[in-house]
Amino acid sequence: MTLEPNEEQALLRDMVVRFLADHVSAEQAARKTLPMDQWRALGELGVLALTTPEAAGGLGGGPVEAALVGEALGAAAALTPVADVAILSARLLAGATNNPAAETCLAAVLAGEALVAYAEAGEGLGDITIEPSDEGWILSGERIQVRHADQATAFIIDTGETGPGLLLIDAGAPGLTLLPYRLADGEHAARLVFDRIELDRSALLATSRAEHNQALALAQLSIVAEMVGLMQTLYDATVQFVRDRRQFGVPIASFQVVQHRTARLFILLEQSRSMLARAVHTSPETFERRTLEARAYVSDAALRLAQDATQLHGGMGVTDELLVGRGHRRLLVLSHLVGGAVGAREALAA
Repeated sequence: MTLEPNEEQALLRDMVVRFLADHVSAEQAARKTLPMDQWRALGELGVLALTTPEAAGGLGGGPVEAALVGEALGAAAALTPVADVAILSARLLAGATNNPAAETCLAAVLAGEALVAYAEAGEGLGDITIEPSDEGWILSGERIQVRHADQATAFIIDTGETGPGLLLIDAGAPGLTLLPYRLADGEHAARLVFDRIELDRSALLATSRAEHNQALALAQLSIVAEMVGLMQTLYDATVQFVRDRRQFGVPIASFQVVQHRTARLFILLEQSRSMLARAVHTSPETFERRTLEARAYVSDAALRLAQDATQLHGGMGVTDELLVGRGHRRLLVLSHLVGGAVGAREALAA
């Protein structure tokens, strides 16, 4: 099973592939986040507006477009906030009707002029308390892991089941502190600390629960596609390595044990690609569930493939010198986002 893009979608994929080939060097791959000038260039190409509804100024794309771009990003080992910002945050902002602040932020995101980071709610991700006030709410607490927070101009805070919903907070709001750190793949993240931040009611994004869930599912699909694209790159690099590496005067690819392990890599890759395509081509009614199923499988498969690819490269496989080591760390981060495989299985069982 494949994504089977139509002619227009294939042109989109090829455009993104060419852009990444020109702008993501071997030195930058799986090491450095795409700089803001290149992020703006993606905005000028329309890539950042792909999955935002047309009524909100986007191009109205859906799962196929999200998957094609995600897979291209993964194949190039490009570190970008596409899933977090251009898909998830953009769709949440687009769903907030009659909110001037959200409209302004959305326009900046689609143009590549600003990042709006999403602060996820969940177990182990930090607790917040919300007190009602005359003007709206007073927010205290923290969110532990917010990716790309250092470059964000605003944050969408998911207050969880007990809060009022999604709150849009300016990065310069009094009482907001960022404690930055780096993830295993080198991407920037931060812990957000809220010290009695006063918010008026205009901070509330009136995005429906259904729209919120759809945005989360589409972003997760993009992450799954990125994992599949990077799995393909690591597989290709590993196959080439075992063909070139020689022991006892012959390529190690001629050893039966190496052939068995590379065959397992191929199986993991093709099964992951099929799970991705199954989620892309499902009906709107089952899209969220199929995406969870894909995430549950691919998150585990990607780590197994990365581990075997690293081992087949020997000691060099764990270093920064080879893409396989950096790609392994990238897959480690991607596979644990939004609860990872365990979170997806728990959601499926609920």
